[in-house]
Amino acid sequence: MISLIGIVVGLALFILLAYIGYNTIIVAIAAGMVVAMFGGLNPFTLLTEAFMPKAVGFMQGYFLIFLFSALFARFMGDSGAAPSIAIKVSRIAKKAKNRDMQRWLAVMVLPLIQLILTYGGVNVFVVVFILVAIARSLFKDLDIPWWMYSCSCLGSSTVTIGMLPGSPQIQNIIPCQYFGSTTMSAPVLGILCSIITFIIGSAYIWWQCKRTNKKGEGFYPTGDLIDKEQLVEASVENEKPLWQCLLPMIVVVVVLNVLKQSAVIALFSGCVVAWLLYDPRKQNLKKIFSGAMPQAIMPLITVCCASGFGGIVAAVPGFQTIVGSLDALGTNPLTIVLIVNVCSGICGSASSGENIALQNFADRFIATGIPGDQLHRLVAMSSIGLDTLPHSAGIITMLSTTKLTHRQAYINNFILSLILPIVMACFAAMLISMGFYL
Repeated sequence: MISLIGIVVGLALFILLAYIGYNTIIVAIAAGMVVAMFGGLNPFTLLTEAFMPKAVGFMQGYFLIFLFSALFARFMGDSGAAPSIAIKVSRIAKKAKNRDMQRWLAVMVLPLIQLILTYGGVNVFVVVFILVAIARSLFKDLDIPWWMYSCSCLGSSTVTIGMLPGSPQIQNIIPCQYFGSTTMSAPVLGILCSIITFIIGSAYIWWQCKRTNKKGEGFYPTGDLIDKEQLVEASVENEKPLWQCLLPMIVVVVVLNVLKQSAVIALFSGCVVAWLLYDPRKQNLKKIFSGAMPQAIMPLITVCCASGFGGIVAAVPGFQTIVGSLDALGTNPLTIVLIVNVCSGICGSASSGENIALQNFADRFIATGIPGDQLHRLVAMSSIGLDTLPHSAGIITMLSTTKLTHRQAYINNFILSLILPIVMACFAAMLISMGFYL
């Protein structure tokens, strides 16, 4: 019982310290040591024997995916392709005459761009670096509250991470090795849930836009800090044709899902196409490579440490109590949603939580008799609920980049990328329970 209390205390400490702005890497280690001490184990021993193996194991498995995703993002950003997409989509918003509609369309530009970029292979951690300058220019021009930026998660932290079939995001790749499935698993179920999610999320954003407009909220004061940042903003002068912007991303999706190559090969192919397409003579490869490294390494280390924290939790006696309690519920589609969400919540990371859940429960999931494709889609969808608690690596990356605080902007993440995905995962579980195997 004391060990179980320690897990709760450690997780609460993790969330609290992350919420008030402490570095996630240090927080993961500190919270892990608290869990170990409550479990009656030597915290330094567990850092060596539980934390590091999980952290290093995650890095070994996914380092190249993060690396080539960051490189791909740099090629798309530095070439002007990503900003060009943003410019083209944002023009639609500026044409609206109704103030509520204009504000809604402008905010909806962000999740649409996020959806395009993340489905095209740009890592969800990296896409914020591309989007923030575009968003600042658009929001400032139309006097939209800067805290509404966090609504962009509808296009990345929900649909393309776990729902849309064929997504090259890591959460849609991890289940393949456990269920013998592919990234295209359960296409009808995934597309159906994606459409419903986007409709509900869009309605929520419309409500927020009307509310802020009625209250007379503008870009300031939440935009004060980001307004002082030196950002390279999108320029119409270097705007690319739409086909050039989309072709590298199409290549990534086709290589991954049609040619059935690995995510690393798919992302590498996208990098090569982007490099060749946007005139290699004008691209500074040294700048691209050096810029991609921090965008790949820091998010990866953060997620690895979240996975390491989960490794410590899995090593203490209290975790077996949790496992026993979950086993007592029986294994069915709804309990799979619960199990994966709990693991993601513990880690503050969808990918780390998904990994730990499958390492401990994959055999139980398979024993239910649910086809591998449906298990794949359900697990991927279930990983994107409680992973969005305040200590989430993705949330912290987004807030630090946009110069916002949890208090200012977290409400949109809570509704759009925590509550809504859990509801949709439960909906998918109910359909699977009724034999919906498409």
